[in-house]
Amino acid sequence: MTLTILLSLLLAAPTAEAQMFGLTPTSIEQAISTAWPQAARYESVVLEMKGDLRQRIAQRCGSAVPSAPVMLVRVSDAKQQWIGDAVLLDEIGKYRPITFLVAIHPEKRVHDLQVLVYREHIGKQIASPRFTRQFRNRAAQPPFKLHREIRNLSGATLSARASVRAVRRALATVAEVCDGKSPIRWKPWPSPVSLTVEGEVEADRSVSVVRVRPAMGTVLRVEVYGPEAEQVISEVFDEVRRLEQLLSRWNPHSDVSRVEQAPAGHPVKVSTDTIECVSAALQIARESGGAFDPTLVADGYSQIDVDRATGTITRQRDDLILDLGGIGKGYALDRAAEILRELGHSRALLDFGGQLLALDPPPGESSWLVGIHDPRVKGNGANSLLRSIPLVGSSLATSATYEKGDHIIDPHQGQAAVVALSTTVLIPDATRADAFSTALAVLGPDHADPLLDRVSGAGALILVAGEKSARGYGKLKP
Repeated sequence: MTLTILLSLLLAAPTAEAQMFGLTPTSIEQAISTAWPQAARYESVVLEMKGDLRQRIAQRCGSAVPSAPVMLVRVSDAKQQWIGDAVLLDEIGKYRPITFLVAIHPEKRVHDLQVLVYREHIGKQIASPRFTRQFRNRAAQPPFKLHREIRNLSGATLSARASVRAVRRALATVAEVCDGKSPIRWKPWPSPVSLTVEGEVEADRSVSVVRVRPAMGTVLRVEVYGPEAEQVISEVFDEVRRLEQLLSRWNPHSDVSRVEQAPAGHPVKVSTDTIECVSAALQIARESGGAFDPTLVADGYSQIDVDRATGTITRQRDDLILDLGGIGKGYALDRAAEILRELGHSRALLDFGGQLLALDPPPGESSWLVGIHDPRVKGNGANSLLRSIPLVGSSLATSATYEKGDHIIDPHQGQAAVVALSTTVLIPDATRADAFSTALAVLGPDHADPLLDRVSGAGALILVAGEKSARGYGKLKP
C-alpha cells in the first residue's frame, strides 16, 4: 500500500478546502503573505486524519488529534524556491474550534502563528502579536509548555492551551508527511474567482455572521450563515431580552417575581411563555424525583400549580421561590431556534454561557465540531478536552464547578451538590438539556440511564473524581 493511499489525501478544489475552515482562498493567501511577503506560488493538499497517520501524529505531539482534516500549503517564492509550509487546522478552544495558520520554516521550526477564525466569545486576545510571537522559532524538541516557555494571557487560558496544541500538532504533521519520502501530490493553488449572477456579486453564504451580547446574567453568542444574517440575529437577541424580562427573579416586575410576591393560594396571571417554561420545569422535577426543582426546596415543585386554561400560576406555600435559572437559558435557546428556522436561517450555532444549541451545520460540513472541557487539566496539561463531539440538531449543556461554581443545589439537602467533577448532557431540545444537566449532576452517574431513557436521542458524559476517563451514556457511549 502506498503512503498516498495510507494517508487518504483529499485533492479537493482549493475553494472547497478553504471553506472547510470558514475561509476564502483570498483570506488564506493574505495570511500566508503576512508570514512570507515574498510568497508567490502556492500548492495545497488536504490530509484526512484517520487511522495510522492520526496515531503517529498524536504520538509525535503528545496529545489527542481531532478527526477533522488538516490543510497543508507549500509556499514558494517568485523563483519557485520552497520557503516553507503553512498548516491550517482547527483546535477546540473552550467549546468551538479555533482556526489557526501555523507557518513552518523548512528547518521544521515555527516561522509564524496566526489566528484566522476565532469562534469563542472570550479569549480572543490570543490573536494578538504579543501572544503569537512567543511561538516563533519554536521546534518540536525540546517540548514547549504553557506557563513556561509560552506565557499565558489572563482570561484566555483555554484558548492559549489550544494554541499550544495547534502548534505542536502542526509541527508533528509536517514532520510526519513532509519529510521528502511521502509521495504527496501537491495541487496548484489558483487565484480566487469572483462569483457573479447576472452581473451582480452573489452573497457569500459560506461566511458566517457572529454577534455577542450579555443576557440572563451571562453572554449569548449567535453564529448564523446566510444573507441578512445580522438582522436575523438582532431578532434573536430581542426575543431573548423579552423572555428575560418575563422569567428573571431579579426583575421585580417579571412574571416570576409577581408569582413570588403574591400571597400563597393566590393565582397570578402570566404570559404563555412563562406558563410553558414553568410547566417544563415542573415536568422535569417530577421525572427526576425532585433532583431538579425550581423552588430549590425538597418537593417544593409539588406545591406550584399551573393552570393553562386560565393562564395562571399559584404558589401553595409562602416560603417557596420560583427560580428558573436552571432551565431559562435552555428555554430561550429553543425559542431563538424557532425564530431562526421561521426566517429561513437554520445554519446556526448558539452558545449561551456554555450551553450550546446547534441547528443545521455550516455549508459543506456535516456538523458543528464542539468540545467538552476537562476540569482537571490545569497549568501545563497538553490535552484539555474530555471529548470532541460533532453536534447538529441538538443541545449540549454542562454542569460543573468551572461552569456553575457552587450554584448546583441539591433540593433535598439544601446545599451545593458535588457528585461528579463534570456532567454534560446531550438532548435534542435545549430546555431539557439545561435542566437535565443539573438534575444528573445532583443524582450522579448511577441514575444516568433511567433519566436519559425518557428522551429519544439523549446522551451524557460524566467525569467522576478519581477516574481516568469520563463515563459515556446513551448517545455518548464510547
